[in-house]
Amino acid sequence: MVDPTQLTGKQRQFVQRLQAVQRIESLRRFCDREGFDFNFIKGFVLSGALDDVITWQAQTDNTWSLTPKGEHLSAGIPGAQLAAQLLAGQTAIAELQAALGDRFSYEFGALRKVQAVAIGDGDDTHTITCLNRQRLAAYTQYQATFAALQGGQVPAADADAALTWLADHGYITQLGESDYCLQGLAALNDLDLPAIVTTLTSDLLISNQWQRVTFKPYDIHAPVPDVAYGRPTILTQCIQRIRDIFLNMGFDEMSGCLVESAFWNFDALFTPQDHPAREVQDTFYLANPQTVPLPEADLVQRVKAVHEANYGGQWTEAEASRAILRAHTTTSTARRLHQLQGRNGKYFSIDKVFRNETVDRTHLAEFHQIEGVVVGELLSVRTLMGYLIYFYERLGFKQLKFKPTYNPYTEPSLEVFAYHPPSDQYLEVGNSGLFRREMLEPLGCGDKSTVAWGLGLERIAMLLYGVEKLSDLIGPDIQLQGA
Repeated sequence: MVDPTQLTGKQRQFVQRLQAVQRIESLRRFCDREGFDFNFIKGFVLSGALDDVITWQAQTDNTWSLTPKGEHLSAGIPGAQLAAQLLAGQTAIAELQAALGDRFSYEFGALRKVQAVAIGDGDDTHTITCLNRQRLAAYTQYQATFAALQGGQVPAADADAALTWLADHGYITQLGESDYCLQGLAALNDLDLPAIVTTLTSDLLISNQWQRVTFKPYDIHAPVPDVAYGRPTILTQCIQRIRDIFLNMGFDEMSGCLVESAFWNFDALFTPQDHPAREVQDTFYLANPQTVPLPEADLVQRVKAVHEANYGGQWTEAEASRAILRAHTTTSTARRLHQLQGRNGKYFSIDKVFRNETVDRTHLAEFHQIEGVVVGELLSVRTLMGYLIYFYERLGFKQLKFKPTYNPYTEPSLEVFAYHPPSDQYLEVGNSGLFRREMLEPLGCGDKSTVAWGLGLERIAMLLYGVEKLSDLIGPDIQLQGA
């Protein structure tokens, strides 16, 4: 039974309005019109407090909404822009690249995946051949429906196929918007709502009116809400900011294991077994377990053959199976390349890595690495630099330098430097390059061009927050100007 003395001010107002109208066809629209908070009134109705004076019935209105993956597609669904250009008669690769810029390879990969396009016809490698115009037209319909949902519009009546396709690809989801119909019973009119004061104000005290009014009883046994406290750390905020940038660029996120085998950390990355980076002074090897299982025998044999053909000597499974704390997140990339088996894709990860290094102003033994890899065709050093420049510009960094370097598994290779105002010098923030064929072929991606990078999260945070040393970003007592 409802107790009028325990109702809050808003609850009393709602009951009084319900007594006046007796029936509410749509609780959601009623709350919008009368200025009530829908979720608050919904909780009040569903709590059972009014069950003796009203009846209610739930009703659902299905609507479509963008998923987080869809919200990051600011430039539209992959393949739609290129499909529109091709349907308009533009097939020259040079002109399409000029029109689409960095999105060309991304768009082409999406259409090639569904066998709608191919490079040239015979010896012609300067144009794109349309294999299935019907599929290209479908992509323009998908984009039109997606754009309508982005703009908050209702999809067209004939958009069922497009909605299904967008939902299957994770760009949209169907939401059931809850609503309720309320009907007052005879007992509602008999409900007496005397004037009760719910808040003791200064005016009541000064005027002594508090002695002549009825206050709402205070229940000291009422449950207290569990209020969350705390805030994300500086690095957590930085990780989320970087994750949003990559998702907006059309990348999918990948992850890996903290404990890896030397096979995935070194051997699969075309790093010889006598390389200095594999020494104990550079890598953390585990005592328990000392080894972890190797992948399937065919992959191991392919990697072994590449090592022995290029580096000479004897390659051993015992060395490859040693358990380590991963030294870089490129292990996740190697595993993903093996899973792709030559398919196109764009992936990133932001994970913790470990190096047996001396801790100083710009070095830590445990830190985060930002991994990125793009698998496709027509990729070059220019493509790699374009991705990195765009990424750093989104973070606000304009002063970048690229310097040639050496990596066992990339050729050519580039180190990335960004200007660090507190020290008035350029700070190394990452390494990058194009994966070598010797690495790609054993993993099943030998016919693909692949650009990749590994960037230091803490180094980026130093630049973002203007700190002098990495240790200023770690621990419970972080004090940063303007943070």
